[in-house]
Amino acid sequence: MAKEPTKRIVVIGAGIAGLSAASYLLRNGYAVTVVEQHDKPGGLCTSWKRKGYTIDYCVHWLLGTKPGTEYHQIWEELGALTNKDGSAVPIVNAETFSTIGLTGGEKIHLYGNIEQFRTELLRLGPEDEKQIDKLCKSLLSLSKIPLYALSEEKSLGKSIGRLNQMRHIIGHLAPLEEYAQRFSSPKIREFLGTLIPGEWSLASLTLGLSQQHIKGAGYPVGGSLNLARNMERVIKQLGGELRYRTKVAKIEVADGVAVGITTEQGETIDADYVISAADGHQTIHNFLGGTYMPQALQQAYETYPLFPSSVFVALGIDRDCSDLPHSSTPYLDPPMELADGTVVPHFSVAVYNYDDTLAPKGKTLVTVIMNTWNSGFWEGLAQTDRKQYELTKDGIAKQVIGYLEKEFGNIKEHIDMVDVSTPHSVIRYTGNWKGSYEGFAPTRKTLSRPLPKTLKGLDNFAMIGQWTSPGGGLPTAAQDGRDIAIRLCKQDKRQFSGKLPQ
Repeated sequence: MAKEPTKRIVVIGAGIAGLSAASYLLRNGYAVTVVEQHDKPGGLCTSWKRKGYTIDYCVHWLLGTKPGTEYHQIWEELGALTNKDGSAVPIVNAETFSTIGLTGGEKIHLYGNIEQFRTELLRLGPEDEKQIDKLCKSLLSLSKIPLYALSEEKSLGKSIGRLNQMRHIIGHLAPLEEYAQRFSSPKIREFLGTLIPGEWSLASLTLGLSQQHIKGAGYPVGGSLNLARNMERVIKQLGGELRYRTKVAKIEVADGVAVGITTEQGETIDADYVISAADGHQTIHNFLGGTYMPQALQQAYETYPLFPSSVFVALGIDRDCSDLPHSSTPYLDPPMELADGTVVPHFSVAVYNYDDTLAPKGKTLVTVIMNTWNSGFWEGLAQTDRKQYELTKDGIAKQVIGYLEKEFGNIKEHIDMVDVSTPHSVIRYTGNWKGSYEGFAPTRKTLSRPLPKTLKGLDNFAMIGQWTSPGGGLPTAAQDGRDIAIRLCKQDKRQFSGKLPQ
C-alpha cells in the first residue's frame, strides 16, 4: 500500500504527463484525482478501433526503450513497458529508421547504424565527404552521451555530465535550413529539407537518428494506447481516481491560491494543489480566465512556431505487407493539395508489418500523415457543413490510396478499412490549441528559453507537459510528471521515491 494520503491533488488531463504526475504523486502519499475530457487515457498518445484494426496515432519510436538509461527507468517505474499479463512490452529496433523519397526517383535510406548512414550519404553527395564525416562524428558523440532524466539524483559527476550533454546539444540547435547550406550536394540539401521545417533545429532530426545507432529508441509493440493503459493500470492499483468524460470549466482560486476545479457538469472538486497537464492555451485563457499570463508565456503564444496538426489517413490492407518499407516519406509527383490549401510534396507512411497486434491475422495497418497548420479551415468546415467535411475526407483518402498504389503497387485492391482524422478530430478529442500535436516547435530560440511551469500570483498550481516544454515528446512529458512530484515532495518535506510501494 502507498503512504496514507495527506493532501488532495487534482490533475487535469490524462495524457502521458498527467498520468505520470498522478502515478508518482500517489506512490508518495498524495490522494489524486485525474479528470479527462476523453473516454480513455493517453491524450494524443492514443489509438482507436475500426473493423478489427487498431489505428495507432502516435508512437513510431520511443526514447528510453534501452535498459540502463534514465528514461527507461522512468518508463519502467510508470509500468508503461509492462503489459496487463505481466509480460514485457516487446521492442522493435529497425535497421532502417526511414526511407525518404527525393526528386528524380532518388531515395535515401536513413540507416540506424551510423557507418551505414555515412555510406548512404556519400552515395548521394561524395563531394561532401568532409561535412558528412563531421555530421556522423557528431551523431556518434550524441549517441554516447547519457540523456539525464532523474532530476532528484545530484552529484558532481552528474553535474559535469549534464554540462557535457548541453555542450553537445548546443551544436545541434542550428536551424536545419542554415545547416543544410554547409553541403554542396543538392540531394543532401533536399533530404535535409524534406522531413522537418527549415527553421526547426537540427536536433529535431539528429536526436532520433543518434538513438537508433545504440537501439535506444525502439518501437513498443502494442502501440500508443497500450502504453497509456499500462500506466493507467498502475494508477488504479495505487488507489488513484480517474474520471473520464469530465471537462473542466474553471480552476477555482481563492485569495491567490488554487483550491480545486469546477467541471462543465457543475461539480466542484476541491484540492490542495491543482496540476494542469492539459492544453496550455486552454488552461491559461479558459480555465483561469486569462488572469495569470506571465510575459514569457504571452511571448510564446504570440511568436513561437507550433508543431503542426495533421490530416491522418488509416488503411486496413487485407494482405501481408512485409515486402513494404516500415517507414517511408515518398516524394509526391505531382504534389498533393489539401482542401485547406496546404501543398503536400511528401507524406509520412507507416506500414505496421512489425506489429501484428494492430491488425487481424494476415492483414496490415498502414497510416499516412500529412502536416497542416490550417486547423481553422477544418474546424470551420466540420461545424458549418458536415456533409462536405465528410466528402472532403473521402476525397483525401482516395487521393492517398492512389499515391500509395503508384509508390508500392498491390494496395488498392486489398483495402478493407479506411478512416480519416483531421485537425478538427484532434481538437475535439484533446482540446489542443490549433490541433497541434506537440505544442511549441523545437527551434534555437524555443529550446534555449525554458517556459514557466508556475504562474506568478497563483499558489498551489502548476502546468506540465508539451506546452511548457518546447520540442515536446512523450519522454519529456513523462519526466515532467515525475519532476512535479519531486517538487511537491520537496515543498512538503517528504522524501521522494520513484519506486512502487511494497
